[in-house]
Amino acid sequence: MNGSKNLAAITMVTALAGVPIGLASPAHATTAHATTTSQSRVATSAASAVYFISSSPVTIPGCKAWMNGKKPGPKVQGLVQTWSRSDCAMRLEIDHNQQIKWADSAGIGGDLNKASTHFHYDGRGYKARVCVNNLNNGWDDCGAWY
Repeated sequence: MNGSKNLAAITMVTALAGVPIGLASPAHATTAHATTTSQSRVATSAASAVYFISSSPVTIPGCKAWMNGKKPGPKVQGLVQTWSRSDCAMRLEIDHNQQIKWADSAGIGGDLNKASTHFHYDGRGYKARVCVNNLNNGWDDCGAWY
């Protein structure tokens, strides 16, 4: 978890202000999820076009990142949440034909704050994941590819 990935470069691009927060977001500091199903997408409500992707969360001390999906689409968005006065940075990576690109990033500091990226295309032949970094203690990790 700690170390090999250098996410310090995102500190310059993580000072994003006013980026809209997604509608579906799990509570901070939890690793358990609501009732799981065999599907990796769980709708938040019948009226909502934004849904939480249950296979996406990654949690490190002080930070959590996850992805939301959006219909119509398919599109994905990365989100990050902080607690314990941590400064957290998150990046959304998209893999298309085994070419991984850093699609977007978001960062936040303070207590119980959230930030998100814009939505990015994630259709057939694409995979996405989020990576998170706690800039205060050096912890970093990436979630599963979706």
